[in-house]
Amino acid sequence: MEFDTLLSGALHTIFIFFSLLIFTRILGKTQIGQLTFYEYVSGITMGSIAGNLASSDPDKFWGHYLDLLIFFLLTYSLSLLSITNRSLRRHIEGSPSMVVENGRILKNNMKAMRYDLDELTSQLREKGIFDMNEVMHATMEPTGQLSIQLKPEFQPLTKGDMNIHLPNPRFPVELIMDGQVIEENLQKEKLTTAWLTTQLAERNISSPSHVMYAVIDSKGQLFISSKGSKI
Repeated sequence: MEFDTLLSGALHTIFIFFSLLIFTRILGKTQIGQLTFYEYVSGITMGSIAGNLASSDPDKFWGHYLDLLIFFLLTYSLSLLSITNRSLRRHIEGSPSMVVENGRILKNNMKAMRYDLDELTSQLREKGIFDMNEVMHATMEPTGQLSIQLKPEFQPLTKGDMNIHLPNPRFPVELIMDGQVIEENLQKEKLTTAWLTTQLAERNISSPSHVMYAVIDSKGQLFISSKGSKI
């Protein structure tokens, strides 16, 4: 096999890789999160077309790439339409189905989904529920996840139930990751590099490069984890 052919194949593969990376970023995070059936099928199809592209003849590459581009555009267009059209979204992505209502198992709904009792009890156990009589409502989401509402007597006691009022938690802000200071987060919190250096020095850490992770947690406390015991 000639060097030019190998080089051409390598460049095509690199091009496909970055095309898929761009396409999946545009399509959104649901493509790599909990997938609906539609998203699952579209992801597999795009991967299959890309795989065929990588092994196709150089002369047919751009023709096959056009197939990938058309499929991406169709998927993206449907995704945009489904955002504004609830009816279309329900047809494409599906809708939630109740499988337990008021403590009663809905056999007909389960049969329509080809969902059996073994799967139901298995998903309940995954959520730490071993007794069916604890379940008030259970809904099968389009992603295949089971959402559960327990009966009142089995729901965990909260601080609100006991009239214990705590300040609202704040969103954690990361300041250092893998030795790199996140300057934009420092500025957002109106903190300075000098302040961070002082905080590190108080913990006998001479440089941010020795820190694996530093974050202002939900309680407003600074948490720092160094890369090792040697600083």
